[in-house]
Amino acid sequence: MQGVGIFANSLILTFLLMVTKHRGGENGYENGGGGDDDANDNNIGYEYDQSTLLNIWRIVYATGTLVLVYLLVSRILHLTESEVWSQDRIQRTAELANRMNRENVEEGFSPPKVGPYEKEMATLDTNFGDAEPPIISPTMSSITMRSDFEGLGSTNLDGCRVVPVVMEDMICKAPGEYSVKTKPSEMTLLLQHYGVRLFGTSATWLLWDIAFYGNKLFQSSFLIAMTGEDASLVDITCASAINAFVALLGYFAAAAIIDDPDVGRLTLQQTGFIITGTLFLLCGCLSDRLSSTWLVVMYFASSFFGQCGPNCTTFLIPAEIFPTETRTMCHGISASSGKLGALLASVLFNFIGEKQLFLFSGYASFIACLITFVTIPETATLDLYEIDKQWRMILDGRKFEYEGPANDPKHLSFFERNHNKLCCRR
Repeated sequence: MQGVGIFANSLILTFLLMVTKHRGGENGYENGGGGDDDANDNNIGYEYDQSTLLNIWRIVYATGTLVLVYLLVSRILHLTESEVWSQDRIQRTAELANRMNRENVEEGFSPPKVGPYEKEMATLDTNFGDAEPPIISPTMSSITMRSDFEGLGSTNLDGCRVVPVVMEDMICKAPGEYSVKTKPSEMTLLLQHYGVRLFGTSATWLLWDIAFYGNKLFQSSFLIAMTGEDASLVDITCASAINAFVALLGYFAAAAIIDDPDVGRLTLQQTGFIITGTLFLLCGCLSDRLSSTWLVVMYFASSFFGQCGPNCTTFLIPAEIFPTETRTMCHGISASSGKLGALLASVLFNFIGEKQLFLFSGYASFIACLITFVTIPETATLDLYEIDKQWRMILDGRKFEYEGPANDPKHLSFFERNHNKLCCRR
C-alpha cells in the first residue's frame, strides 16, 4: 500500500498541475525577467502562482487524509483479531490453568487439615478493627498476619519458625524440581531469549531509513538529470511518477518471491542491502564520470531493489520472529528506531556534500546487511504457532523441554545457532 500511495500521490500532483495549467508557460521570465526572486531561483524560465500551488498541496494532503480516515474507520468496524493471536490467547489460558493445577498437586503437598484450632478461629468475630485480617495460605503451616511476611517468616502452632513460600515464585529447574527464588519478569525473559533479534530488527530498520531517506534527499539530482536543468514542475512530477512506478514494481516483485522457500525474508533483505549499498557507493565514487543516463538508470535500480528488499522486509520480519504476546511492542520498538534513522538522515545529511551522502548511505546498507546475517532468523517456512508454544514454555520455566521446529537451525539466526552450540559444550 505504501508503493501504491506514493505512485497515486505523484499522479494526483501531476494531474492537478496540468488542470490548473501550471505546467510552465510562455509568459515566463529568465534571470530576473519578472516575478519574485525565490521563484526565479528555483524555476528558471517559468512563472507560477503561489496561491494556486498552495491550494494544490492542500488538495493532495486532504486526499491523503481522507484515505487515512477511511482506513481507520474500516479497521474499527471490520477488522478482527488474527487467528494466530486468538489461538495464542486460548493456549495461554489453558497453560495457566494447567500450571496452577500442577502446583496444587505437587508431590509432598496436602491440603491443610481443619482441626479444633481452625474451627475455633472460624467462629471468631471477623471484625479486627485497625489490625489487618489473617491470611490462610495452603503453602503455609499456620494462620499468619500480613505483617509476618515482612519478617523472616511466621510461627506455626508448635512454635517453630517457618518461611512463607508462594508457589508462583518457584521456578522449575528440571521436571519435579523447583528452586525458591523470584521468577523473572516477562520483559526480562523476552530480552534474554529475543533481545538479539530485537536489536537486529531495530538496527537494520534504523540503518535502512538512513539510506532510504538519504536517497530521497538527493532525488532531485536524479530527476534534474532525467528532465534537464530547465524542466517545469510538470516535467519533474512526471519523472517522480515514473520513479514511483518503478518502486511499485519492486513491491510487487517482493510480494511474488518473499514466500518462496528458496528466497525467503532473510535472503531478500540481505540481497537488497547489498545491491542498494553497491549502487550508492558507485554513485558516490563515479558520479563525476558517469553520464546522466547512467545516473538515472542506477537511481531507478536503487528504487526497485530498495522496495524489493529492505523497505518490505524491515517491516515484515518484526511481525514474525517474536511471540504473538509481545509482537506489537517489539514491532513498535523496531519501527520507532526506523523513524529515528529518518530523522538523523534529514538533519545530518544537510551538513555533508552529495558525494559523502552517497557514500554514507552505501556504508549504512552494508552494515545493515551484516547485522541481518548475524541477528535475524528465517521464518518463511516456520509455523508462527511454534514461536508462541516455545514462549509459553519459557514463561513456564520449561524452556529446555521444547523440541519443536522453532529450535531448528534453519529457523535460528547465525548468533543463535552458535550461541546454542557454545552453551551445549559448556
